[in-house]
Amino acid sequence: MEVQIFNATLIIIFFFNLFLMALNIYIGNYVLFGLCVFISIIVTGYLYLLRVKRAYKTAFYSASLSIYPILTYNFLHNDGINGPTFYVFLLIHLVILSIVKSKYYLLWTVLNVVFFIGLYYIGLYHENWVPINYGNKEEIFTDQSVTYTACIIGISLVAASLKYFYGIQKNRVRQQREELTKVNKSLKQTSDKKDRIITIISHDLKNPLQSIIQTLELINSGDLTEEEAKYLREELLKTTNRTYQMMENILEWSSFEIKNVAGREKKILVKELVEDTVEILKVISKQKRIQLEVNFLKNPMVYIETDRLLLIFRNLVQNAIKFTPAGGLVTVNINSSDGQLILEITDNGIGISADRLKNIFEQDIKSTYGTEQEKGTGMGLHLCFQSAHKLNGQLEVKSTEGVGSSFKLVIPTGINKPSLV
Repeated sequence: MEVQIFNATLIIIFFFNLFLMALNIYIGNYVLFGLCVFISIIVTGYLYLLRVKRAYKTAFYSASLSIYPILTYNFLHNDGINGPTFYVFLLIHLVILSIVKSKYYLLWTVLNVVFFIGLYYIGLYHENWVPINYGNKEEIFTDQSVTYTACIIGISLVAASLKYFYGIQKNRVRQQREELTKVNKSLKQTSDKKDRIITIISHDLKNPLQSIIQTLELINSGDLTEEEAKYLREELLKTTNRTYQMMENILEWSSFEIKNVAGREKKILVKELVEDTVEILKVISKQKRIQLEVNFLKNPMVYIETDRLLLIFRNLVQNAIKFTPAGGLVTVNINSSDGQLILEITDNGIGISADRLKNIFEQDIKSTYGTEQEKGTGMGLHLCFQSAHKLNGQLEVKSTEGVGSSFKLVIPTGINKPSLV
């Protein structure tokens, strides 16, 4: 901002000096006219340094060091204390203070006062040092009035420049602050997404991996016949392959989420979409001695973000298994009606308390434990709820503590989109 103010000040001084040149010709003071010509030349030089060479410091310090010697010369050749030089002292001091750093205010103030007192002393006690140039009162009136008016205009212009450039600086700072706020918000959103994705990955992969570990432990125990061990190894390979495929899908979807890009939509039958996931979930439920029934009352075709739908499906069924005791039943009914996919997951588990049910879909990260002390974060249902809304669907829950829970997901199949007709 200091550079712009200094630039504006030099331009003001240049035109002000042109006016003084005309005034001095009018009153016949050719000595001061010559001084004005000299000032115009050096001001032009300062503008060249500032605007062409971009040498702000050189231009400023050169101007600052030359201004008081010029004022002294003007004082001695423009009737001393009877002339208008001291008006210019105020204008110059304001200009300098508007440009220099605040730590130099005292230095420039002292310098201004020293020059003022010194020149006033010379004009008062050494009058013979100062030639009298005014020929009559009309010249005194004209010179004093014009110079004072010009100084007032100069002060007003400097003040206006200060206010103008301050406004620009203020707007720039405000814009930078807004941009910084947007960046911070974006970073926070990215961080939140990463946290959610980590939660999803750990939530969706933990149970299949635990199932694989338990199967391996059973095989290594030596309590199985060769036929049983062979069967388990075959099932283990299938489960591992399905888990690996599921992991690849989750990671691919996570990449879309971080980049804030919509996941790829696919046209597929629901049964074909969920069959691998169902097999993994059946292994998990079997190890917990829970019966998992998946009923395809209808097998609708969908055109949808399949990874997001699978995210909801896995979380809801895994939650039902987690909170259902051994010997319990988890039922999954898949249906469709009026272009809507309807997915219902019902269990006869421990249920949800009335207080917890009120805020079941809110983001509330805290430890939760299943019927066999399976640890969770409580984030799964919140993510399901968010994903349902992103699919333009609804997720509802009914639960009675000690009886069981029922989750119902209703989302458009997307099959009637204009692009598919």
